[in-house]
Amino acid sequence: MPTGFNDYLVALLITGVALWRAPAALRWGDTQLRALCAGYAGFAAALWLKTPVVEGLISRLPITDLAVLLEHYAGAAASVCIIIYVAAGYGPSDDSAPRPVVLTRKLARIAPAAALGFAVALTVVFATLVDRSHHTSDFVAEHVGEPGAAAYMTIYYVLQTTSCLANMYQWGRASRLSPSRPLRIGLAVLAIAMALATAYIIIRVLYMWGAVVSPALRPAAPTVADITAGIQLVMFICFAVGTSIPTSNAAAARWTNSRLRKDLKSLHRDLIAAFPDVAFEASLANFRGRSLVPSVPWMRKLFDWSMPIAIEDRLAFRIHALADAVEQLRHYAPPGLFDAAEDFVAAAGGDVHEDERPNPQAAAEAVYIKAALVAFALGERRARPSERLPRKPLLSIEAEARWWRQVQEQYAAVTKEQATNVLLAASAMA
Repeated sequence: MPTGFNDYLVALLITGVALWRAPAALRWGDTQLRALCAGYAGFAAALWLKTPVVEGLISRLPITDLAVLLEHYAGAAASVCIIIYVAAGYGPSDDSAPRPVVLTRKLARIAPAAALGFAVALTVVFATLVDRSHHTSDFVAEHVGEPGAAAYMTIYYVLQTTSCLANMYQWGRASRLSPSRPLRIGLAVLAIAMALATAYIIIRVLYMWGAVVSPALRPAAPTVADITAGIQLVMFICFAVGTSIPTSNAAAARWTNSRLRKDLKSLHRDLIAAFPDVAFEASLANFRGRSLVPSVPWMRKLFDWSMPIAIEDRLAFRIHALADAVEQLRHYAPPGLFDAAEDFVAAAGGDVHEDERPNPQAAAEAVYIKAALVAFALGERRARPSERLPRKPLLSIEAEARWWRQVQEQYAAVTKEQATNVLLAASAMA
């Protein structure tokens, strides 16, 4: 396995989660979202500072083992952010809140000042008590048995242990009380991550002080380092997974809605070309504000941090635009056009295997739309609109989108010649 493989793996994992969380945190400005994203960013910075490449670059600076001190600064900041994240999840202060919630809020209020105090103490001990006569690639393993290094790490781990124990208790308690299964599982995994972090800290602190008291323990430093590195790897994976599980249902729904919206693109394009006034999506710019890079579409999506329009809203806009455009087509469709479309579908269905036959109503509606668009192209507007299309018992946006996707599939299969023939047949009956 390459040197530092686990360090790079965990650093990339946490960085990916931080980048995934960043848009929501920056867009909405919610304290809890920002605290969570900042916590991920702090942990990611601390993990990158442990990687051989970054550590090698920093080692060129005149301060020996500066990467270790910076790593612990980032870790302390991340721990404070996670405490604030947990406290913010309980909402505004309330005198009737349970005692654990009140204690968590108090801890969140003093955590930034406490972290600053710990940072000062770490710096003093790092500069005065830690032996920095030579650069080290593994601070704990190469300073084992030194009281100054043990004291330095103990100061750092006091803050980390406080954060881990508080979060483990809160997440474990919330997991038992949560009515949502994904949230319950996610919180349980987060509590496990904090338990692993606590075990990691206890093993390292006990070993460092044990090696100070008993020199016979010092040769075990590489083994202890490997064990704790494995615990840390599992801990960060659990941490990333735990905060991601509760959003899995929402992510799956967003993906489904995004695919549905994309599947309706060609039908939407043809109808909007005929009736551009019903294009709700064209007015999204009024909600989003001014783009930072308006001339490059893909860059605009990447860098535009103005108010987002949810995928669900975009899908709803597209469906409403389709429905309004079809309503406008009633002024161009002759009376009986839908009946003629149904006759066409029934006649065409005899040549198709039963298992391959489409939904007859969706197919008829697709033929109706294409024939009405032919009438629109001919400019045959009627003062009195034709009859409405049959109503459908669709109770949700997703159900409507799935219906329109069936219509879209059949619409793509109808040729202009067939649509024209259906239009002529309906006009003759009218």
